[in-house]
Amino acid sequence: MDLLKVDTAKCLRCGICVECCPSCILTLGENGPECDFDRGCMSCGQCVAICPVGALDNKYAPLEKQRPVTMPMPTPEATYEFLRMRRSIRNFKEQAPTDEEITRMLDVARYAPTAGNTQGMYYVVIRDKEKIKAIADAVADWMEDEVAAGTENKRYFTTVLRAYRDRGQDIIARNAPCLIFALARRLNITGVSNCEQSWAYAELFAPTIGLGTTIAGFIQSCGIAGYQPLLDLVEVPPKHKIVGTLMVGYPKYKFKRMPERQHLKVDFR
Repeated sequence: MDLLKVDTAKCLRCGICVECCPSCILTLGENGPECDFDRGCMSCGQCVAICPVGALDNKYAPLEKQRPVTMPMPTPEATYEFLRMRRSIRNFKEQAPTDEEITRMLDVARYAPTAGNTQGMYYVVIRDKEKIKAIADAVADWMEDEVAAGTENKRYFTTVLRAYRDRGQDIIARNAPCLIFALARRLNITGVSNCEQSWAYAELFAPTIGLGTTIAGFIQSCGIAGYQPLLDLVEVPPKHKIVGTLMVGYPKYKFKRMPERQHLKVDFR
């Protein structure tokens, strides 16, 4: 079929799908929505999802694969408390998360918004303790190179290296039993931004299945910089780039209180 298939017996000609198309490629014809430029479709499925009577089908986002919205929206109060309760976890139990738990968390991340609905995240999960230690060591080597080169991070990395090299504190990988690397084919702002959105979904879902997470900022920065020894350890496939790294594990401790943040700064104009 062409891009759109319209059940004319159901279609109300309300034009909601046309109005809500992100690519603005739909028009309202005599028999319902029409599209003369299907190459402009970003496959988001919005047109099908928003139709009040289910009269529309899209070859890139079929109606049969869309689930009805049935769950009520959680209350603002419950949502606010849940979001406040989530903490970045840097102390983990030794046991690594299971395949099932990691898969559930990353499956949720698939539904995060991405620029132009590009999606395309590819994940590499590492749970081998020796490899994680080798990754942390490689990142420390990269930091030493940055310090020697006198980059803007020189002072900060010097402090990190003092903890990691001199005091033996794993400030880089935090002794996490699992590292997840997000890869994308493009390292531009789209790939990194898409990863950040995906991590947000994963990190919010993780506590519901007993997992703790935090973004491995040092490792992530090293990967985005394209440091070859790290890329070799992760075995990054051809044409892919590291765009993010997440530490995952079972929290070693349980937070009892919710720390306050800086006061809200907003200017209404």
